[in-house]
Amino acid sequence: MRLAAPEEPREPVSVEPPTAMEARDAAFWRNKAKAAEKQAADSEHILREMAGIFPRPINMPQWALPDGNDKGRAVGLIHLSDLHCGEVVRREEAAGFNEYNPEIFQRRLRRMIDASIRILPRWASDCDLKGVVVALNGDLISGDIHAELRETNALTAHEQVALATDEIAAGLKMLADQFGAVLVTVTPGNHGRTTEKTHAKRMSALSYDIMIGNILAREFAGDERITVNTASGADIVFPLFGWSILQTHGDSMGTGGGQGFAGPELPIVRGGKKIKLSGFATGERYDIILTAHYHTSSNPGTVLANGSLVGYSEYAVRIRGLPEPPQQWLALVHEKWGLRERVPVVLEDPSPPQRPRIRVPAGMSAA
Repeated sequence: MRLAAPEEPREPVSVEPPTAMEARDAAFWRNKAKAAEKQAADSEHILREMAGIFPRPINMPQWALPDGNDKGRAVGLIHLSDLHCGEVVRREEAAGFNEYNPEIFQRRLRRMIDASIRILPRWASDCDLKGVVVALNGDLISGDIHAELRETNALTAHEQVALATDEIAAGLKMLADQFGAVLVTVTPGNHGRTTEKTHAKRMSALSYDIMIGNILAREFAGDERITVNTASGADIVFPLFGWSILQTHGDSMGTGGGQGFAGPELPIVRGGKKIKLSGFATGERYDIILTAHYHTSSNPGTVLANGSLVGYSEYAVRIRGLPEPPQQWLALVHEKWGLRERVPVVLEDPSPPQRPRIRVPAGMSAA
């Protein structure tokens, strides 16, 4: 199914005061009302374009659409974001809590796929599991947007794209073999940009994240089990059993960084509210919102704010952020109940931090 593209906006209607004769003519006011309706529709179009959330043409598999039958269908939702493929985190610089490199990236991503394959059938034991949605929600690579990343990344941006694409493609094949149907939705993040600063214009076209999505689309063009959709801008909106899902990385929610002891929780809540309000203003309703960016797992209402694959890093230490293990959301969306089961899947076994030892020089004693 392909959603219809919006019509081109019409020229603004001139508003001249009516003459004395026109003011008493009912036909004049009927025509005036029709012109006002057209102008309101044009204004709505502009508002949606400015908000970046106009419904874009997407390919939806039949199994993800309402069928008018019983309400027993469900779909798994695997939220993948902030993979930072190629980044290096050194344990001694991350307070002993975490380390990261391309090999650990591969291990954690494979663990997420394996956990999804084992957990989702258990959750769906009372319903008809039709397939899985894999939301690739930005920052799939570390990128080279900062000098320190260019100096410390294990791989170049193009090598990161190659590794991330290979690993994600292998995971999608496993999911297709297990569940029979996979819908992939791809949105751009800030780390995957190819520009010095994030651009509002051509944001998607200048993103390595979208490049990965386009490669995946070509890779699976001949596999009817896997459908890949990429965003045209910052967001992608798609229906799922009649529920409306908005997916956005989160750096463009307009809420800034964390605040005080609440950290990123307040921006996540405010960002979710802003997205819903902007949707109401343009006639849209979002039942589930998928965000990322803050590397913090949170679930205010029907917002699933994702953690990260990279985990606690040197940057988190510098801003005194609270340590969170590397984790990603796994959920079940039911045709009748909407967002039902959900859990952040922890991708490393818990262990005490390996803090560096402090050695006292020989001969030094306490005063």
